[in-house]
Amino acid sequence: MSSKINVIEILLKHKSTLENPEGKMLRRDRKHFVIYPILIALLLSIIIGIPNDNLVNIFAICLSVFVGLFLNLLVLIISFAENKLNIKDIKNRAELLEQTFYNITYTIVISLFALGILFLANVKFLPTDLVFSYEKTLWETKIHIEKLEYNQILTLIIYFIFNTVFAHLILTLLMIIKRIFHLFKVEIEEINGNKNTRK
Repeated sequence: MSSKINVIEILLKHKSTLENPEGKMLRRDRKHFVIYPILIALLLSIIIGIPNDNLVNIFAICLSVFVGLFLNLLVLIISFAENKLNIKDIKNRAELLEQTFYNITYTIVISLFALGILFLANVKFLPTDLVFSYEKTLWETKIHIEKLEYNQILTLIIYFIFNTVFAHLILTLLMIIKRIFHLFKVEIEEINGNKNTRK
């Protein structure tokens, strides 16, 4: 893949923000950004199944808005990095700024990836006459599955992947918002401190 469109480094940099000094992902982060999205996706797959066109449109609009939002946040972070104010805790702020930058660029990539999954979910890959049916007697109980198109099964799997990615994206966005909050909180406190000193 051309180095100009290779996003592996972005994914690795984001992953590094969730790791401890030994390079292992923190347990709570694994729970928040891996396990929870999968559980949410399972729940959505059970409750919603294959979403209708209106819901698909809502997902697509949300992802499009997210891309624009993340790009604006990226500009905000870059502008913030150019700030010349003397912050007492400059080392920690610089590290938080760097990690937030990696997180935002990662979410842009994931949003585009989710849009691609949403597109694939609405494509019929297999002939419609390919169907699956299952019937078995287990402990004197007959288990019977009516004819189910393989396209439907594939669509369910793709939507499960999409739900996982979308839930992961929302949780990552919450983390970014919290980090931006802390960045500006330090900035505001420093400005207020300078004002009080002048008085």
